[in-house]
Amino acid sequence: MPHAEKDTAPTTNGDMNNTAPMTNGEEQHSKVLSHLQSYPVVHDALEHYKTNPYGAKSLSLVHATYQRLIAPLHPYLQTPYSYLSPYLSRADELGDTGLTRVDTRFPIVKEDTKKLWDRIEPYVGYPIGLLGQSKEYVMGTWQDEYRKTRGEEGVKKFVLAVVSTELKMGVDGVEFVKGFLRKGKEVGEKKVEEMKQ
Repeated sequence: MPHAEKDTAPTTNGDMNNTAPMTNGEEQHSKVLSHLQSYPVVHDALEHYKTNPYGAKSLSLVHATYQRLIAPLHPYLQTPYSYLSPYLSRADELGDTGLTRVDTRFPIVKEDTKKLWDRIEPYVGYPIGLLGQSKEYVMGTWQDEYRKTRGEEGVKKFVLAVVSTELKMGVDGVEFVKGFLRKGKEVGEKKVEEMKQ
């Protein structure tokens, strides 16, 4: 019985090699996986994941599950694989071609991980910084309006401060949009003047 025999396939301990022995003795080679691993960011991420204790444990669990559940089925999957093999190899070629286009269109993917991180770091933190600025603006506006509101401390003063804060923020929003549109109008007028000359 094929599944009762000792498996002689080499164990990988979680290594993501591009080649793996197939049931008929050939070795498959994934162009897409090797292309992805050629990217410094992907390579460094995989290496970091393999050195992390949780990552190494998860890879060993996946490998053990594969060896116990999938590997014994290899002899039975030879025939279906022989029918699917041309389609899978064509899909692999198409994936590799797509990644080559990504390389030419976005050469940044081939840069070193540290250099890439230095380029995108300001953009990663931008939403958090914007959120902090928005919070400061809202709280500062509310405190300013609360100080300006006359009356005794209590719910009435609080509600009046909230309403006046909303009105102030609305006015500031309209001013912002108005300034943005004014800049667009000025640019449009300059282009019209250039076209006339």
